[in-house]
Amino acid sequence: MLQRATLIVAGIALLLTGAAAPAAPDYVTAVWRQQSLEFAYQGTNTAYSCSTLQRRLEAILRSVGARDGLTIVMQRCTDQADAFVQITLESPVEATEANVAAVTQHTSTEELAAKVRNEALPTPENIARFPAEWRTVSMSRDKTLKLESGDCELVKQLRREVFPHLSIRVVRDNLRCSVAFGNVGQPQLSVAALIAVPN
Repeated sequence: MLQRATLIVAGIALLLTGAAAPAAPDYVTAVWRQQSLEFAYQGTNTAYSCSTLQRRLEAILRSVGARDGLTIVMQRCTDQADAFVQITLESPVEATEANVAAVTQHTSTEELAAKVRNEALPTPENIARFPAEWRTVSMSRDKTLKLESGDCELVKQLRREVFPHLSIRVVRDNLRCSVAFGNVGQPQLSVAALIAVPN
């Protein structure tokens, strides 16, 4: 009887331990993809200064997976309600066979530059791979972004023109950017973004 009671207690303890154990992170293997994107901001309700727009863009792109070192060049910006921007960034993509093949295809200019610098360009066999995870990012709840109602048009235009080029899935889109009545609250957009796991 005592042995049976001991086994029951041990079984309950095992179940409780298993229930309390945290789930293993759902990581995927990724590689960095470099892109150069053009973005034209046209504001109806919000006119940023050039430096403010640049900071907003950098913060938002970093939050959805862009690597340190992204560059944002204001090619046409006069502190008015519109600007033309050149964005160069690296962001994670899943290391599928197609993606790896795409990021290791090099132009003749890149091959010549690497030869001059005596550098080896990455190949499908040796390109650096790293763990990444799909993480939900809320434009309204992410405290580091500090977005306001006036940022609604910017987020909406990024969602339409830039986000489709990144590893991003829209989770909830309730953006209400009104030309007639102004923007209603913080930008209501949540996305799942592929983000590199810190070392």
